[in-house]
Amino acid sequence: MLEKIYKYMPLRREFFDNFLIRGSQKYALNDPFELRPSSGEIFKKLVDNAYYEFAIVSLSETNNNLLMWSHYANQHKGIVIEFDTNYLLFENHKPYPITTYDSDLEAEVLDEEEINKRLSINSGEIQRVRYNSKRPSYKDFENILEHFLVKSDEWIYEKEHRIILPLVTADRIVVHESHLPDIEFYVQEPENLEREDLPNNMVMINLREALIVDAEWLIRQDDGDLSREELVLALVDNTINEYLQRLSEDPRTIFLYKVDPIAIKSVYFGCKVDSLDKGYVIDLIKSNRDLKHIEIFHAEVSDERFELNFKN
Repeated sequence: MLEKIYKYMPLRREFFDNFLIRGSQKYALNDPFELRPSSGEIFKKLVDNAYYEFAIVSLSETNNNLLMWSHYANQHKGIVIEFDTNYLLFENHKPYPITTYDSDLEAEVLDEEEINKRLSINSGEIQRVRYNSKRPSYKDFENILEHFLVKSDEWIYEKEHRIILPLVTADRIVVHESHLPDIEFYVQEPENLEREDLPNNMVMINLREALIVDAEWLIRQDDGDLSREELVLALVDNTINEYLQRLSEDPRTIFLYKVDPIAIKSVYFGCKVDSLDKGYVIDLIKSNRDLKHIEIFHAEVSDERFELNFKN
């Protein structure tokens, strides 16, 4: 098992305040083959509408790949976060329970088949990507994880590992303001969305908590074999999952998940990082007792080789 794993990302000052990391939905992944397994025409519509319930957080075994620094860390103006894998990175990662109506019992019961399918994704776990020249097939596969974890061998240089997370558990969602009327339709008390206005007519909201508040108000007690907590989360899932698919199809939509800061081991600053942003983050880390365990490294261009050197 890996003891450490790395995340390439632009330098966003706010990350060190809110610890929110993007999970990329199916429609935002940069590889057109992602979550689109090989299929005939008869299965094409099924494939197009599959796997939308989850987002992917991409990580790497290495912190010194020049291409990844360029592509994912803002052309060396960004950072790489080192995570300690002895800690759980994300708290809200388990798929919500889903229910189905049992006509014999005349009651809602847990949909065991659907729940087991979602659990087979191993959400929240760090899982290694495998590389192959052949696409996984929609009809013929050993495990649904092949569709999440098999990529073209052209990407092997990334040494990628992934964490799969349900969209419905996102801690914050960034949406274009044009989506707000539809979103507010699903929420009884829109003020519970904890709205934060962002540039370019974008808005960050806390949809998950707003829906949970609504569901807790509607469900006051256990119901047969189902606990109140199961019923609340199942109601949230049933209410919003289909809409999340439509929302995720807008490439401007961003799903954010909160990382536990105790899992952050180190921060590596790119060799072209803005000095003001860098100074701000370093001061923040040193002044916050919850972040003082984080080591700081600075990338420098090697004088002799095409590689980066990291210094404290």
